[in-house]
This record gives sequence, C-alpha cells and structure tokens, in this order.
Amino acid sequence: MLNYSRNQGEKLNLFIIILIIVILLVTLYPKSHIFYLKKNLIPLMCITFIVCLILFSKTAVESALKGINLCINIVFPSLFPFFVASDLLNRTNFIRATGIILEPIMRPIFNVPGCGSFPVAMGITSGYPMGAKLTTDLREKGQVSKIEGERLLAFTNNSGPLFIVGAVATGMFKMPSIGLFLLVSHILAGLTVGIIFRFYGSKSIKSNKNMK
Repeated sequence: MLNYSRNQGEKLNLFIIILIIVILLVTLYPKSHIFYLKKNLIPLMCITFIVCLILFSKTAVESALKGINLCINIVFPSLFPFFVASDLLNRTNFIRATGIILEPIMRPIFNVPGCGSFPVAMGITSGYPMGAKLTTDLREKGQVSKIEGERLLAFTNNSGPLFIVGAVATGMFKMPSIGLFLLVSHILAGLTVGIIFRFYGSKSIKSNKNMK
C-alpha cells in the first residue's frame, strides 16, 4: 500500500512537471506563431490526456468501470421509459393542447410558448437529455423560434430524480436523507435560470425590428 501511494505520488509529480513545461512553452511562445499554437491546441490536449491515462491507468480503469455501471444500472433504465412515452406523446396533439392551456403561464414567466412546458416537465421528471431532445423536436417542427429554443435549453436539460436521489445522494454521498433536498434545490435552480434567461435575446430581436 505504501509503495502504491509512493508510485502515485511520483506519477503526480511527473504530471505536474509536464504541465508546468507546457504552460511555460505556451507563455514563451512567439506571438507571431500564436495561430499555429491555437491550431495545435486540441492535439496537445489529447496527448496530455493520453499521458494522464498512462500515468494513472488504475484510476482510469476504475473510473471507467464505475461510469459504465452507472450508465447500465441507473441512467439507461431511468431514461428509456421516458424516451418511449415522450415520443408517443410527441406524435399526438398532446403538446399542442398543453401549449394552449399553459401559454398564459409560460410566456410571462419564461418568455417561451406554452408548448415549452412539455420539455420543462420532462426535463425535471426524467432528466437529461430529454429536455434538450424535446426542445430540438419543437424547434424542428417550427413551434419555437431559435431564441426561444435557446432559452428552453438553458433550464430544461436537468438531472432526473432517480439520478439525484439514487446515484448522487445514495450512491456517491451515502446519505439517502439528503436526496429530497438536493432534488428540490436542483429544480429550483433550473427554474431560476429559466426566469433569468427570459430576457435572453431580447436586444437582438429589437435590433432586427429596428433594422426592418
């Protein structure tokens, strides 16, 4: 155990040294060659990532296994039924009907059409990427404008209750009692972002109208 910790410490020191060298190269790089630096930035980041995988191979494998188990056992089972149900509802007049009913609520609060209530509700109950997917569907059908779609994306792509209560509170923090608190905080934070983003794009719309 002591040898393993020592090896990990040596690897960490080596990584820090490599990182410092990269930062110095970037800092001292001639400004005339800055274009080539930007062009090669992504390959450099990929190489650094590969070096980290080699240096911390055990941690990388353990993290990958945890991620795969999380997706198979929690994320996929919790999302698949909602994908099916939302797609069925999306092919009916349900969204249009709810849009008409909820237009007086969604427009004053979030400055989006009433049909945006469906991605909001599904984003809260089922989690990502349902909110983003349904917002994209509304955009492709012409039921929301580009600005309205961007407003919706800001607060509909949330974590689902099963992920927050099951994976985060129970699995990660080992404290099931805080699951409800985390869920309510997450929902309120998303709705707050939606209220703030109701003003997003207003200036560009006004400028376009003035130009016409």
